[in-house]
Amino acid sequence: MPTLILARHAKAERPAGLQDMDRPLALIGRKASAHLGEEIAAAGFTPTLALVSPSNRTQQTWSLMASSFDGCELRTVDDLYETHVDGLLEVLHELGDEDTVVVVGHEPTSSAAAAYLAADESDTDALKSVAHGLSTGTAAVLTFEGPWADLGSRTATLTQVISGRDVD
Repeated sequence: MPTLILARHAKAERPAGLQDMDRPLALIGRKASAHLGEEIAAAGFTPTLALVSPSNRTQQTWSLMASSFDGCELRTVDDLYETHVDGLLEVLHELGDEDTVVVVGHEPTSSAAAAYLAADESDTDALKSVAHGLSTGTAAVLTFEGPWADLGSRTATLTQVISGRDVD
């Protein structure tokens, strides 16, 4: 059963004069990124492919998460920066036989995609969480049956939201 993990990048800094694409993670964001990877692994998920936006903060988030996932392939996907649900689905529909995929991206696309994909049998608490938007350093986990090309509205089960934010 394929699994999709939609992760929002961790807390980033907002230095004056720096382009949005270049914003780095804050210290708390670095800690949360590593912790998010640990929490995803502890929940029993082992991504084999990471699709990551080209922004500095998403790349840094994944780099710190990745230490929890040996052998996970990284693909930087330019189309994940400033995209929408349909744009994300276009990327996912191109996947082949991947079992567990993590997407490290941005809001509001991450939470909007989780809500769009979530079928009626989804976890109520997880649905409430994504309805308010994914916080930095959190991930929504969805499972579904069938090929990636068939992923669409209400075709997946939102099982949980995992947070890496419980750090000092």
